[in-house]
Amino acid sequence: MEETGSQKLRAAEAGIFSLAVFLPVFILSAHIGERELSRAYPLAWSLFAAAAAFAIAYTGRVSFYRRIFFSVSALAFLAHFKLSLFSRIFEASCFKDTPFCHIAIAPNFLNYLYQQYLAFMSGGWKLWGPLTLGAAWIFITLAIGRAWCSWACFYGGIDDGLSALPRRPLLKGGSWALKLRDLPAALLAFMLLVSFAYTLPVYCLWLCPFKLTDVFMDAGAATHRLQYALMALALAALVIGPLLTKKRVFCSYLCPFAAWQAFWGRVNPFRITVDREHCSGCLVCATACPMTAIKCGPDGRPEVLPYCNLCGECLGACPSGGFRYTLLGLDLPAAGPAARLLTAQNFFVFSALTLGAVFSSLWAPAALRDVVKLLAGGN
Repeated sequence: MEETGSQKLRAAEAGIFSLAVFLPVFILSAHIGERELSRAYPLAWSLFAAAAAFAIAYTGRVSFYRRIFFSVSALAFLAHFKLSLFSRIFEASCFKDTPFCHIAIAPNFLNYLYQQYLAFMSGGWKLWGPLTLGAAWIFITLAIGRAWCSWACFYGGIDDGLSALPRRPLLKGGSWALKLRDLPAALLAFMLLVSFAYTLPVYCLWLCPFKLTDVFMDAGAATHRLQYALMALALAALVIGPLLTKKRVFCSYLCPFAAWQAFWGRVNPFRITVDREHCSGCLVCATACPMTAIKCGPDGRPEVLPYCNLCGECLGACPSGGFRYTLLGLDLPAAGPAARLLTAQNFFVFSALTLGAVFSSLWAPAALRDVVKLLAGGN
């Protein structure tokens, strides 16, 4: 009887938690698609996000259900944007006039500052408003910080999902994987300088694996081939790398935005903290971490690196429960009847899942509509 009562209480708490996620996601996603979509599609997407929230709250398996949500979001992105190359049914209805994604924003930051300087000198400069990309990035960083890479980024969902497919890695990184872990920071610094020197989105032109079209290609034949070769290499890192290593190779080594968020994301209060009392030093967590963001510290215990994006994989992998979500390394005080809901983990999951679902509303409901149209014969 006690076990049944505990299960009912846990289900009730999970229901409250999922409702808290559903309401803002549905309201905002319905608003995003109100001109082009029936409300049935934002409703379906909101229910899917709420189901992920319920499963996480009820079972405590953060990374498992996060990965399902994250991978579906990435597949929806691919369907809505990339399948338009093969069928007009999948013609994109959002971001039509946006030339850069968030990955390109980081290496083009100096260009943006220079544009603001020119605007200031010409008398046309304006402060950031609440609807600008700069304000959106500040909000996202304060809300989830480095977790963007494991809960919202449509590129990250691809290699995250693929990294879960093999049972064991065919290639093991070893010590060199940690030695190369600062490569994205070096790539970011290089791209910042080169993009500023040429006043061009160099990352889009040379490395982005999703720009394999003639739109971004150079006119010269030799340069054209080199661009294709580098983009193919990046695409291999995104798709083949995780299948061989069980690691997120593209996000760990070739994404400048990951390094950008690793730096600025420190202002976000959410952390994954090692509980020294429960940690046995087995370092299973370091093997399980898909971002190679855990190393052996001087005391033989795991040390979480700044590249951690709070995916929660280490929580499920640790056999002794030595990891937990915290706020600036601290637990929330457990007091009152709602103490089980008001935990650092629930606050984090609510922030990350809600923001990821709202952001994905820019394409996920539209992708669902596209699939329905395809199944209906294109009508």
